[in-house]
Amino acid sequence: LLLAVLPNQFLIANAASFNKKINEIQKEINRDNVKEATRLLKKIKISSETEQDRINLLFGDIYVKINQPNKAIAFYEKSYMTTNEKIESLANLGLAEAHLQQGKLSKAINYVEQSLLVDEDSTRAKIVLATAKNRNGDHEEALQILDDLYFSNKDNDEVNLAISNYYASFDDNKKAIDILEKFLKRSPANIKVMNQLANLYWLNGDSEKAIALKYKIYKHHVYTGNRYLADKTKIWIISVEPDYFTKKNKPKTISP
Repeated sequence: LLLAVLPNQFLIANAASFNKKINEIQKEINRDNVKEATRLLKKIKISSETEQDRINLLFGDIYVKINQPNKAIAFYEKSYMTTNEKIESLANLGLAEAHLQQGKLSKAINYVEQSLLVDEDSTRAKIVLATAKNRNGDHEEALQILDDLYFSNKDNDEVNLAISNYYASFDDNKKAIDILEKFLKRSPANIKVMNQLANLYWLNGDSEKAIALKYKIYKHHVYTGNRYLADKTKIWIISVEPDYFTKKNKPKTISP
C-alpha cells in the first residue's frame, strides 16, 4: 500500500511545482518582462505532453507580447490539437490574439469565439473579441462587451485599458484619459495603466504630464532591474525632451 501511495504523492507534488512555475512565468509575461519569462521557461523540465503544451502556449504568449505573430502562431498550433479542453481554449485564444495583430479580423473572431465556448467567462478572451469586432466595424457590439466587462470588473487593469483604447480609437482622448485617471486613483502604482495614460497625455498635447508619468515608469523599471523596459522608456522621454535627464541629474547648488 505504501509503495502504491508514494508514487502518486510524488506526481501530485511534481504537478503542483510545475503549476507554480507556470504561474510565475505568466506573471512575468503579464508584466512585459519577457526576458525573465524566457529565462525561467528554459529552466523548466518537462515530463509529459500536457506540460509541453503549456510551455508552447507560454512561448506563444511571449511572441505575441513582442509583436511577432507568425512565431506565436507556430507555438500555439503545436498545442492546438489536444484532448485537454483548457489547453485547446488557451491555444484558440492565443491564435486569436496573433491573428488580430496581423489584422486578420475574421480569423481572430472565429478563434476567440471557439475559446469562449470552453471558457465563457474569460476576461482576456472577451477583450480580444471586443477589440476585433471594433476594428471590424461592429462598434456597438464591441462597446456592449466592454461595458459589461467594466460593470463587473471595474478594478481590472486590462478591462480599463481595453475600454480606454476603444474611446481612443475614435479620437475621444478625453474620455479615454478620464477612465484611466479614475483607475489610477484606485491603483496608483499600476505601471501598465500609467504608461497608457502617459501616451494619451502626449497625444493630447500635454507633454509635461506625459513625461512626469514616464519618468515614474522609468524609475520603476530601474528599481525592478528590467533594463530593457527602462532603456525603452528612457529613449521615449529623450525623444520628447532631449535634455530631460541632463537637467534631472544636474547637481543642486548648495547655498553658503
